Amino acid sequence: MRLRLPAAALLAAIFLANHASAQGGAPVQEAAPAQTSTTTWEVLTGVDYSVGDYGAASDTTIISVPLSAKAQIDRLRLELTVPYVDINGPGTSAGGGIIVPGNKAVTHRSGLGDITAGAAWLINRGGQSAPSFEIAGLVKVPTAGSGLGTQKFDYAAQMNVYEPLSSQFLLFGSAGYQWLGDFGTVKLEDGVVASAGLNYKPMESISTGFGVNYHQEYLHGLGDVFSLSPYLQWNFGGMFRVGAYGLVGLTNASPRFGGGLRLGLYG
Repeated sequence: MRLRLPAAALLAAIFLANHASAQGGAPVQEAAPAQTSTTTWEVLTGVDYSVGDYGAASDTTIISVPLSAKAQIDRLRLELTVPYVDINGPGTSAGGGIIVPGNKAVTHRSGLGDITAGAAWLINRGGQSAPSFEIAGLVKVPTAGSGLGTQKFDYAAQMNVYEPLSSQFLLFGSAGYQWLGDFGTVKLEDGVVASAGLNYKPMESISTGFGVNYHQEYLHGLGDVFSLSPYLQWNFGGMFRVGAYGLVGLTNASPRFGGGLRLGLYG
Protein backbone atom coordinates (compact mmCIF):
# COMPACT_ATOMS: atom_id res chain seq x y z
CA MET A 1 0.00 0.00 0.00
CA ARG A 2 1.28 3.44 -0.87
CA LEU A 3 1.93 5.77 2.06
CA ARG A 4 -0.78 8.40 2.71
CA LEU A 5 0.71 11.03 4.98
CA PRO A 6 -0.12 14.76 4.90
CA ALA A 7 2.66 17.12 3.87
CA ALA A 8 2.93 18.67 7.35
CA ALA A 9 3.62 15.29 8.96
CA LEU A 10 6.98 14.86 7.20
CA LEU A 11 7.82 18.47 6.28
CA ALA A 12 10.15 19.24 9.17
CA ALA A 13 11.73 15.78 9.37
CA ILE A 14 12.95 15.88 5.79
CA PHE A 15 13.66 19.59 6.21
CA LEU A 16 16.10 18.62 8.98
CA ALA A 17 17.86 16.11 6.74
CA ASN A 18 18.14 18.60 3.93
CA HIS A 19 19.12 21.51 6.09
CA ALA A 20 21.99 19.32 7.18
CA SER A 21 22.55 18.78 3.45
CA ALA A 22 22.68 22.53 3.00
CA GLN A 23 25.30 22.74 5.73
CA GLY A 24 27.26 20.18 3.75
CA GLY A 25 26.55 21.45 0.26
CA ALA A 26 23.04 20.78 -1.05
CA PRO A 27 21.23 24.04 -1.77
CA VAL A 28 17.56 23.19 -1.64
CA GLN A 29 15.58 22.08 1.39
CA GLU A 30 12.99 19.46 0.46
CA ALA A 31 9.50 18.91 1.80
CA ALA A 32 7.26 15.89 1.81
CA PRO A 33 4.79 15.96 -1.10
CA ALA A 34 1.24 17.08 -0.49
CA GLN A 35 -1.28 14.23 -0.71
CA THR A 36 -4.43 16.35 -0.55
CA SER A 37 -5.46 19.74 -1.91
CA THR A 38 -4.97 21.65 1.33
CA THR A 39 -2.84 24.50 2.60
CA THR A 40 -0.32 23.91 5.38
CA TRP A 41 2.26 26.22 6.92
CA GLU A 42 5.18 26.14 9.31
CA VAL A 43 7.44 28.61 11.12
CA LEU A 44 10.77 27.33 12.49
CA THR A 45 13.73 28.66 14.39
CA GLY A 46 16.73 27.06 16.05
CA VAL A 47 20.50 26.97 15.88
CA ASP A 48 23.06 25.38 13.53
CA TYR A 49 26.73 24.71 14.23
CA SER A 50 29.52 23.51 11.95
CA VAL A 51 33.32 23.48 12.02
CA GLY A 52 35.94 22.57 9.40
CA ASP A 53 39.18 23.81 7.89
CA TYR A 54 38.15 23.55 4.20
CA GLY A 55 41.80 23.30 3.20
CA ALA A 56 42.92 26.32 5.25
CA ALA A 57 45.55 26.33 8.00
CA SER A 58 42.94 26.75 10.77
CA ASP A 59 39.27 25.95 11.39
CA THR A 60 36.29 28.11 10.54
CA THR A 61 33.39 27.77 12.99
CA ILE A 62 29.91 28.93 11.94
CA ILE A 63 26.92 29.35 14.24
CA SER A 64 23.64 30.31 12.60
CA VAL A 65 20.27 31.21 14.12
CA PRO A 66 17.73 31.03 11.27
CA LEU A 67 14.08 32.03 11.13
CA SER A 68 12.26 30.06 8.43
CA ALA A 69 8.71 30.16 7.08
CA LYS A 70 7.14 27.59 4.76
CA ALA A 71 3.76 27.27 3.08
CA GLN A 72 2.39 24.35 1.04
CA ILE A 73 -0.54 25.50 -1.13
CA ASP A 74 -1.84 22.43 -2.92
CA ARG A 75 1.06 21.59 -5.30
CA LEU A 76 3.03 24.80 -4.67
CA ARG A 77 5.56 25.13 -1.84
CA LEU A 78 7.10 28.48 -0.84
CA GLU A 79 9.85 29.05 1.73
CA LEU A 80 11.97 31.88 3.12
CA THR A 81 14.90 31.80 5.57
CA VAL A 82 16.48 34.79 7.32
CA PRO A 83 19.60 33.85 9.35
CA TYR A 84 21.76 35.58 11.94
CA VAL A 85 25.29 34.20 11.60
CA ASP A 86 28.43 34.19 13.73
CA ILE A 87 31.71 33.23 12.02
CA ASN A 88 35.05 32.65 13.70
CA GLY A 89 38.01 31.76 11.45
CA PRO A 90 39.63 32.62 8.13
CA GLY A 91 36.76 31.29 5.99
CA THR A 92 33.80 33.15 4.50
CA SER A 93 30.36 31.62 4.01
CA ALA A 94 29.03 31.59 0.46
CA GLY A 95 25.73 30.09 1.64
CA GLY A 96 24.43 26.52 1.36
CA GLY A 97 27.40 25.06 3.20
CA ILE A 98 29.91 26.56 0.73
CA ILE A 99 32.91 27.96 2.59
CA VAL A 100 35.64 30.00 0.86
CA PRO A 101 38.75 29.03 2.90
CA GLY A 102 40.67 32.32 2.57
CA ASN A 103 44.30 32.97 3.50
CA LYS A 104 43.76 35.74 5.99
CA ALA A 105 44.17 35.58 9.77
CA VAL A 106 41.45 34.24 12.05
CA THR A 107 38.74 36.85 12.60
CA HIS A 108 35.42 36.93 14.43
CA ARG A 109 32.37 38.64 12.94
CA SER A 110 28.59 38.34 13.22
CA GLY A 111 25.41 39.83 11.80
CA LEU A 112 22.60 39.24 9.31
CA GLY A 113 23.40 36.44 6.87
CA ASP A 114 22.22 35.87 3.31
CA ILE A 115 18.45 35.51 2.94
CA THR A 116 17.30 32.54 0.86
CA ALA A 117 13.96 32.18 -0.92
CA GLY A 118 12.70 29.04 -2.63
CA ALA A 119 9.73 27.59 -4.46
CA ALA A 120 8.77 24.09 -5.56
CA TRP A 121 6.03 22.56 -7.69
CA LEU A 122 4.77 19.01 -7.19
CA ILE A 123 4.57 17.51 -10.69
CA ASN A 124 3.19 14.15 -9.63
CA ARG A 125 1.53 13.26 -6.33
CA GLY A 126 2.46 9.60 -6.69
CA GLY A 127 0.24 6.57 -6.83
CA GLN A 128 0.40 2.81 -6.96
CA SER A 129 2.85 2.78 -9.88
CA ALA A 130 5.00 5.94 -9.54
CA PRO A 131 6.82 8.01 -6.91
CA SER A 132 6.14 11.71 -6.27
CA PHE A 133 8.24 14.21 -8.25
CA GLU A 134 8.85 17.88 -7.47
CA ILE A 135 10.84 20.60 -9.24
CA ALA A 136 12.42 23.22 -6.97
CA GLY A 137 14.47 26.39 -7.20
CA LEU A 138 16.33 28.57 -4.71
CA VAL A 139 17.90 32.00 -4.82
CA LYS A 140 20.37 33.36 -2.27
CA VAL A 141 20.02 37.12 -1.82
CA PRO A 142 23.32 38.83 -0.80
CA THR A 143 22.11 40.53 2.38
CA ALA A 144 25.11 39.46 4.49
CA GLY A 145 27.65 42.10 5.47
CA SER A 146 31.37 42.11 4.75
CA GLY A 147 33.08 38.90 5.90
CA LEU A 148 29.75 37.10 6.31
CA GLY A 149 29.01 36.33 2.66
CA THR A 150 30.18 36.71 -0.92
CA GLN A 151 27.83 39.65 -1.62
CA LYS A 152 26.70 37.89 -4.82
CA PHE A 153 23.47 36.20 -5.85
CA ASP A 154 23.50 32.39 -6.08
CA TYR A 155 20.91 30.19 -7.78
CA ALA A 156 19.97 26.52 -7.70
CA ALA A 157 17.48 24.25 -9.46
CA GLN A 158 16.77 20.59 -8.81
CA MET A 159 14.36 17.68 -9.02
CA ASN A 160 13.14 16.05 -5.79
CA VAL A 161 11.65 12.57 -5.61
CA TYR A 162 9.78 10.79 -2.78
CA GLU A 163 9.02 7.07 -2.78
CA PRO A 164 7.03 5.53 0.11
CA LEU A 165 8.06 1.95 0.78
CA SER A 166 5.45 1.25 3.45
CA SER A 167 3.40 3.07 6.09
CA GLN A 168 6.66 3.67 8.03
CA PHE A 169 9.47 4.05 5.46
CA LEU A 170 9.98 6.78 2.88
CA LEU A 171 12.90 7.15 0.44
CA PHE A 172 13.74 10.68 -0.70
CA GLY A 173 16.36 12.09 -3.02
CA SER A 174 17.30 15.03 -5.18
CA ALA A 175 19.58 15.98 -8.06
CA GLY A 176 20.23 19.44 -9.40
CA TYR A 177 22.67 22.19 -10.30
CA GLN A 178 23.94 25.26 -8.44
CA TRP A 179 25.26 28.51 -9.92
CA LEU A 180 27.66 30.38 -7.60
CA GLY A 181 28.75 34.00 -7.82
CA ASP A 182 32.50 34.58 -7.57
CA PHE A 183 34.00 35.92 -4.33
CA GLY A 184 36.35 38.83 -5.05
CA THR A 185 39.24 37.37 -7.05
CA VAL A 186 38.26 33.79 -6.08
CA LYS A 187 36.40 31.95 -8.83
CA LEU A 188 33.73 29.60 -7.48
CA GLU A 189 32.72 26.72 -9.75
CA ASP A 190 29.12 25.93 -10.63
CA GLY A 191 28.27 22.27 -10.19
CA VAL A 192 26.01 19.31 -9.53
CA VAL A 193 24.34 18.80 -6.16
CA ALA A 194 22.57 15.66 -4.98
CA SER A 195 21.23 13.99 -1.86
CA ALA A 196 19.44 10.79 -0.86
CA GLY A 197 17.99 9.49 2.37
CA LEU A 198 15.54 7.33 4.27
CA ASN A 199 12.81 8.53 6.64
CA TYR A 200 11.34 6.16 9.25
CA LYS A 201 8.22 6.74 11.38
CA PRO A 202 8.16 4.24 14.27
CA MET A 203 5.04 6.01 15.57
CA GLU A 204 2.78 8.86 14.46
CA SER A 205 4.60 11.54 16.46
CA ILE A 206 8.21 10.42 15.77
CA SER A 207 10.28 10.61 12.57
CA THR A 208 13.92 9.69 12.20
CA GLY A 209 16.31 8.99 9.36
CA PHE A 210 19.46 10.06 7.60
CA GLY A 211 20.65 11.83 4.46
CA VAL A 212 23.75 11.40 2.26
CA ASN A 213 24.81 14.67 0.62
CA TYR A 214 27.01 15.52 -2.37
CA HIS A 215 28.24 18.75 -3.95
CA GLN A 216 30.58 18.87 -6.93
CA GLU A 217 33.89 20.68 -6.35
CA TYR A 218 33.18 24.41 -5.95
CA LEU A 219 36.79 25.60 -5.53
CA HIS A 220 39.60 24.28 -7.70
CA GLY A 221 41.82 21.86 -5.79
CA LEU A 222 39.50 21.51 -2.77
CA GLY A 223 37.62 18.41 -3.97
CA ASP A 224 33.98 17.37 -3.79
CA VAL A 225 31.72 17.66 -0.75
CA PHE A 226 30.37 14.47 0.86
CA SER A 227 28.58 14.33 4.22
CA LEU A 228 26.18 12.23 6.29
CA SER A 229 23.34 13.71 8.34
CA PRO A 230 21.20 11.67 10.77
CA TYR A 231 18.12 13.39 12.25
CA LEU A 232 15.25 12.92 14.71
CA GLN A 233 11.94 14.77 15.07
CA TRP A 234 9.12 14.69 17.62
CA ASN A 235 5.66 16.24 17.08
CA PHE A 236 3.82 17.25 20.25
CA GLY A 237 0.93 19.36 21.47
CA GLY A 238 -0.93 19.14 18.19
CA MET A 239 0.91 22.03 16.53
CA PHE A 240 4.53 21.94 17.75
CA ARG A 241 7.57 19.91 16.72
CA VAL A 242 11.16 19.75 17.84
CA GLY A 243 14.00 18.18 15.90
CA ALA A 244 17.73 17.68 15.90
CA TYR A 245 20.29 16.66 13.30
CA GLY A 246 23.96 15.79 13.15
CA LEU A 247 26.52 16.27 10.40
CA VAL A 248 29.67 14.32 9.64
CA GLY A 249 31.89 15.43 6.77
CA LEU A 250 33.72 12.81 4.71
CA THR A 251 35.99 15.04 2.60
CA ASN A 252 38.28 18.02 2.99
CA ALA A 253 35.68 20.33 1.42
CA SER A 254 33.01 19.31 3.95
CA PRO A 255 32.51 20.53 7.52
CA ARG A 256 34.36 18.14 9.81
CA PHE A 257 31.27 17.87 12.01
CA GLY A 258 28.20 19.86 12.95
CA GLY A 259 24.62 19.71 14.10
CA GLY A 260 21.53 21.70 14.86
CA LEU A 261 18.20 22.01 16.64
CA ARG A 262 14.79 23.15 15.37
CA LEU A 263 11.57 24.20 17.06
CA GLY A 264 8.57 24.55 14.78
CA LEU A 265 4.96 25.74 14.91
CA TYR A 266 2.73 24.33 12.18
CA GLY A 267 -0.85 24.29 11.04
